[in-house]
Amino acid sequence: MEELKRRILKEAEVGEGDIIRVDMFLNHCMDVSLLQEIGKQLGRRFRGERISKVMTVEASGIAVACFTALALGVPAVYAKKFQTGYIDPNVYSAEVHSFSMEKSYTIRISRRYLEPDDRVLLVDDILASGQAILGLLEIVSRAGAEAAGVGVAIEKATKDGGEVLRRMGLRVESLAKVERIEDGHIILGED
Repeated sequence: MEELKRRILKEAEVGEGDIIRVDMFLNHCMDVSLLQEIGKQLGRRFRGERISKVMTVEASGIAVACFTALALGVPAVYAKKFQTGYIDPNVYSAEVHSFSMEKSYTIRISRRYLEPDDRVLLVDDILASGQAILGLLEIVSRAGAEAAGVGVAIEKATKDGGEVLRRMGLRVESLAKVERIEDGHIILGED
C-alpha cells in the first residue's frame, strides 16, 4: 500500500499525545478511491479464510469495513456506541475505553447480525491500544462466533495494541505501520 504510506507521510498530522490525524483522507474527508484499494488489499490478505462478516466499531472504521466487505463479498456490521430506537434492544455489548477520546463507552451489536457459525474479520482504520478490537473480540466470543483475524489500515507500533493481539494468537495485518514519531514527524516501518 505505497499510496497509503505516501499519503501518511505527506498529509498526516501529529497531534497532542502523538495522536495521528489522517482525517483529511481516511476517516472524515474520505478518499474513496484510496479506501477502495485499502479494502481490496485487506480482502486479498484474508481471502480463503472463510470469512462470513466484516466487523468494526462506529464511526471511523466503517468505510474500511465496507470496502473490505465488498472485496470479500460478505456483509459489514458495525458496533454502535449508542443505544437508539433503530437498534434491536437484544444486543451483545462490551465496554471499550478510547484513549484518543479519553472516555469509555459501550459498544453494541444486535444479536440478529452475529451468529455462532460466523467467522468474522475485525477491521479498523487505526490500531493503537487495541481497545476497540478487544471489545469486538468480547462480543464475538459472547456470540459463540470466531474471529478470523484483524485488518487495519494503519498500525501504531508506538502503542502495544498490535502486539497484545498477536500474543493472543490473532493474525493481525496492517497496511502501514508507524514505527515511531520523532520531533513531530511520522517514521513508517518496513514491511
